[in-house]
Amino acid sequence: MTGILEKYRIGVATASLGMTKSHTLPLKFAALRKAGYKYAEVGFGDYMAWVRERNPNLPPSSCPPEWKEADEPDPSDTEIWNAMYAEATGFLQMARDHDLSVLAIQPLNQFDGWPEGSKRADWVKRKAEKWLTLCSRLKVELIQVGANDYAEANAPDSKTSEDLRWLAELGASLEPPVKIAYEPWCFSKRVNTWEKAWELVQLANHPNLGMCIDVAHFPLAPSYGWNPATGEGWEIKQNDEMLDRLKEVPGEKIFYLEISDVLKPVIPLGKGSSFDEWNDENKPPRGDIFTWSICGRPLPFVGKDAGRNVKSEDDLGGGRVLESVKAILSTGFKGPIMWEFFEAISMEKDDSDVPEIYAQACRVAEKALDEQLTRRTKQL
Repeated sequence: MTGILEKYRIGVATASLGMTKSHTLPLKFAALRKAGYKYAEVGFGDYMAWVRERNPNLPPSSCPPEWKEADEPDPSDTEIWNAMYAEATGFLQMARDHDLSVLAIQPLNQFDGWPEGSKRADWVKRKAEKWLTLCSRLKVELIQVGANDYAEANAPDSKTSEDLRWLAELGASLEPPVKIAYEPWCFSKRVNTWEKAWELVQLANHPNLGMCIDVAHFPLAPSYGWNPATGEGWEIKQNDEMLDRLKEVPGEKIFYLEISDVLKPVIPLGKGSSFDEWNDENKPPRGDIFTWSICGRPLPFVGKDAGRNVKSEDDLGGGRVLESVKAILSTGFKGPIMWEFFEAISMEKDDSDVPEIYAQACRVAEKALDEQLTRRTKQL
């Protein structure tokens, strides 16, 4: 690559390379190596599954089901955590064998904003201590912290910022240290725009705390994005105004960037959308925006189903990825860039080719993005 993107560390999120048990971490790493990638963001669930494959006699997680994400252990599950720590050396060797550097673990979620004195407020701190210890042993630079999307996490901003400051201090105290990248989630009840996340990061005011910006959350933010149930929203003028605000953020406080596109809800959910069946089967408590964000986020310039199901321009995505990335790079951002995209219907197929199909599609998207960024720059 010889364009704008050549100076950035660019990788792929393993969570985007398949969603079934057959899509193992070694298979995903092999797909990244074949596609020529040197960097990765690893999903906690991928690491947990890999550890269990190597330690088949580990007990099940004792985490309360309503508090658990995937197969996440409870902080009290000492045997599981010890195995996860012990496997760090083997994980690092596996990454080296695939010529990969793992830069981030994701996502530590449902952490921030629990009311003072609640059971969950104490529990998430014990959980975070386990997670960050693991991150340090895995020698990753960053942990992604997704904005809490539970309605019960309704503490005031002062408490949320205190939570983030506490986490940043914990990450800074480790050796090696771990940066905290706070990510707004469009399906969060309170922190569903980068503006709100930035407000909280500034309030917390810690050098080890910054933002993870995922441009796919822009087109689905409730205040200025599409409504998946109606197809309305996402006006260009409003989007341009949002990007102008984003250009004012100091680049050093954007710790890393994630990229995918978003399909326009031309046929909204519940009205014949191709995601209706998935939505009816899974009934995600996070709502319609979550369904669209897990099913309708293709790779930009590639389109639906890794480019295999593109029948019109609508299948390519309408999230204005080029404009969004350009705005972020204009801040002086110098962090890692990760492809993180989700097409659950394709990715949940028990097909061992899925990781390689998507890893190769990332290369197509990357080349197209770089060419367009470079062309835009030359025109200025």
